[in-house]
Amino acid sequence: MKHNILLAFSFAERDFKERYIGTGLGQIWYILSPIITILIYTVIFSDFMKMKLDIVDNSYSYSIYLVPGLLAWTSFSTVIMRLNGSLLEKANLIKKINVPAFVYQLSIIITEFGILILSYSLALIFLLLVNQPITLTFLYLLPLLFLQTILAFSLGVIFSLFTPFFKDLKEAVPIIVQLWFWMTPIIYMKEMIANKYPALLTFNPFFYFVQIYQDIFLYSKAPSFEALISIMFITFVPLVFAAYLYKKMIGTIKDII
Repeated sequence: MKHNILLAFSFAERDFKERYIGTGLGQIWYILSPIITILIYTVIFSDFMKMKLDIVDNSYSYSIYLVPGLLAWTSFSTVIMRLNGSLLEKANLIKKINVPAFVYQLSIIITEFGILILSYSLALIFLLLVNQPITLTFLYLLPLLFLQTILAFSLGVIFSLFTPFFKDLKEAVPIIVQLWFWMTPIIYMKEMIANKYPALLTFNPFFYFVQIYQDIFLYSKAPSFEALISIMFITFVPLVFAAYLYKKMIGTIKDII
C-alpha cells in the first residue's frame, strides 16, 4: 500500500508539471486561473448582488462572499469530472502495467488538492488586501477542504466505475455538475431559494461545505459541532460505498475497457 501511495504522488507530481506544458506562461497559470475566474464573476454579478448583500461592512463584501465558494466548487467539480473518465483514459496502462487503477485516481486528487490549497492561499492574500480580518477560525479550512476533496473523490470514483458500462455518462456528468453549480448558493445568497426550494439546500451535500466557508470568510464564524458531524457523515458514507463498488466491479471493468 505504501508503494502505491508513493506512486500516486509521483504521478501527481508529473501531472502538476505537465498540465500547462507548452504554454507561454507555464505554471503561472496555476495562479492566474483562479484570479481571472474570481474577477469575471465579481465584475458580472457585483452590481446586481450589492443590493442584496448588506452583510459585512466592506465594499468588497460580495467578492468576500464569492471567493471561498467559487474556488472550492472549481476544485470539487474538476475532481469529479477528471475522475469520471479516468478508467477509460488510462485503460492501456491499467491493462499493461501491474498498478491498481485507484493509484491513477489518487494522483488526480493529490494534484487537485494541491491546486485548491494554492487557490485558497491567494484568497487569504485577497482578504488581507481588502482589510478583511483573518482569525484562528480560518484553521478550520484545511481539514474541511480535505474532506471536500475526499467527497469529490468518492463521487468521481462511483461515476468512473459506471462510465465503462454506460459511456454516455462521460458526456452527462459535466452537465449534471453544471446544473449542480447553479443549484448551490455560491454566486447568490441561500435566502434567495431557501423558502421556495428548500430541498435544493437540504439534499445538496456541497451546500454544507460552502456555507461554512462563507461564514468563515465573512464573519470568522467557526462551524458548529452539528455541522462538523454532518460534514463527516456526508464525506465518509460515499467513500465507503465507493470502496465497496470498486472492490466488486474493478475486475470486470479491466476486462471490458
